[in-house]
Amino acid sequence: MNFHRLTAALAALLWFAPAARVAAGVERVTVDHDYVKQLAAEIATEPYEPPREQVSPFFRKLGYDEYRRIRFIPENSLWRSDNLPFQVQFFHPGYLFNQTLEVHEFTATHTQPIPFTQKFFDYQELKPSFWAKRGLNYAGFRVINELNEPGKWDEIISFLGASYFRALAKGQRYGISARGLALNSGGPAPEEFPSFIEFWLGKPEPGAKSLSVHALLDSKSACGAYSFVITPGVETLVDVRATLYFRTNVDLPGFAPLTSMFWYGEASPHHYGDFRPEVHDSDGLLVAPTKDERLWRPLTNPAGLQRSDFAAPSLAGFGLLQRDRLFSNYEDLEAFYHERPSVWVEALGQWPAGRVRLVELPAGNEFNDNIVAFFTPDQPVAPGKPLDLSWRLHWTNAATFAGPPGWVRSTRQTIHDGANNRTRYVVDFNGLTPDIVSPNAELFPEIVTAGPAKLEHTHVVRNEHDGSWRLVMAFSAPPDAPITDLRARLKLGDKVVTETWAMSWKP
Repeated sequence: MNFHRLTAALAALLWFAPAARVAAGVERVTVDHDYVKQLAAEIATEPYEPPREQVSPFFRKLGYDEYRRIRFIPENSLWRSDNLPFQVQFFHPGYLFNQTLEVHEFTATHTQPIPFTQKFFDYQELKPSFWAKRGLNYAGFRVINELNEPGKWDEIISFLGASYFRALAKGQRYGISARGLALNSGGPAPEEFPSFIEFWLGKPEPGAKSLSVHALLDSKSACGAYSFVITPGVETLVDVRATLYFRTNVDLPGFAPLTSMFWYGEASPHHYGDFRPEVHDSDGLLVAPTKDERLWRPLTNPAGLQRSDFAAPSLAGFGLLQRDRLFSNYEDLEAFYHERPSVWVEALGQWPAGRVRLVELPAGNEFNDNIVAFFTPDQPVAPGKPLDLSWRLHWTNAATFAGPPGWVRSTRQTIHDGANNRTRYVVDFNGLTPDIVSPNAELFPEIVTAGPAKLEHTHVVRNEHDGSWRLVMAFSAPPDAPITDLRARLKLGDKVVTETWAMSWKP
């Protein structure tokens, strides 16, 4: 459908759109990152204006199940009649999603708004009044594509709520989320949640493999321009470029933030009375502080808020991964945790020196995200000065990304190894195949403790059943000792052959 036909089709709907966007109509303009960056730079010089409330109480008060009854009618999908490789469907506001946004379509030469219309939705047995539906706008959108098989249209990415978005690769189910920006997440100051307030959707060419999306982000402390190039497949890639303008000083800016859920796993002390062996969307944080180093930190469900920092002088990447892919380790026929995505953040270009922060919050169930990971620079961000960063998000089933061949498959713990102030960790490494390490080789552990912990015993043994290598470590600490950081890796002579295992132990 060309612009003139789409304009005619939408003309009858303009009464429902906000006046500012109606007046704009079709514009002859090139929409690219520079276009959105100019808008962000202008908005950043103005005082922040919180979004006005435009969603009626009827929709704001909907419960989860009621909100799910509002169904977007697939026949109204953007680009459906054009037989293009991507289509877009929109989310109705309501329930938790009451901040609405502007959406536009663009081509190489023009852009135009996509106004809200209630006719796009089936409200089923819900009976909102005429006035409840008037003056609304979209809460977000999802992109669909023939990801898994021809003729079957599946979600590949959705943007809904603040600056949250999540994507899928072939054969996966939604789990972990990404965000545009995190501000003071897990810090002493109250967290601020920037929001995407405007989107531009690039109409794809026939046969296109990727979809381009631009977004404008705003909050009290920061404004920014974002560009996304979304390429679905066996591994779905989302290339992100962000240009940010800070209005104020921010104690803890978080770039390329990821949000996930960890209730319990193989090393957890108890399963809360649940029948399943493990319940989590991600089981560990992988950090590449430099091009050649890799560090693996198994996730935990702590008793209280817990922060862990990993220095990254020359960041190559980081990610929250779901390494455990065996159904038998979850036994869940509804959530299918073994099919949840891993997300690896590949730093593109030169990033400043900084650290990857992991924030773990206590969780009493599987229904709330309690894990956050992001990069934060060592030097404070400067208000008024643009900051430009690019990264590539890999939505994948991969267990590791370059680095040493050996990677941590599992971590298990004996909580009280004979005494309250003693523990034993059993760490299994995959990837050390016979062509890399001979089955008869002698591997040596390199173990470092920070704090009062004392290494009591260690040994390394090859598992003849599956070819993995096992590192066993026993530690002790004085009574009432603080949290102690532990690190370990395996070496063959002077050569490091595994990533570094890291853990925070509370005796």
